[in-house]
Amino acid sequence: MQENKMSKTEKNLVILVSVVIPLAVAILFKVKIDGVDFSFLPPIYATINGVTAICLTAALIAAKQKKIDLHSKLIKFSMLLSLVFLVCYVAYLMTSDSTAFGGEGW
Repeated sequence: MQENKMSKTEKNLVILVSVVIPLAVAILFKVKIDGVDFSFLPPIYATINGVTAICLTAALIAAKQKKIDLHSKLIKFSMLLSLVFLVCYVAYLMTSDSTAFGGEGW
């Protein structure tokens, strides 16, 4: 079986994205946009995460069955879903107040 090795450029891109996205999300926790209501988004991005989990499970099964083309398509679709989730999540965070959990003594 032939191994797919990432090029140095691809590895650097993965590292860059892995650092930049969490930093951007952390910074966006501090940004608030008033007058926009995205309170409907949590069930949508929860559904997106559920579909992503199903796609990733199917991708694993496809890989074990040596259906590499199907595996590749499922992984790419999962990445697209993850991007849509991230956009929805950031939009929600930028337009909603934080939810406080716990009470006195927590």
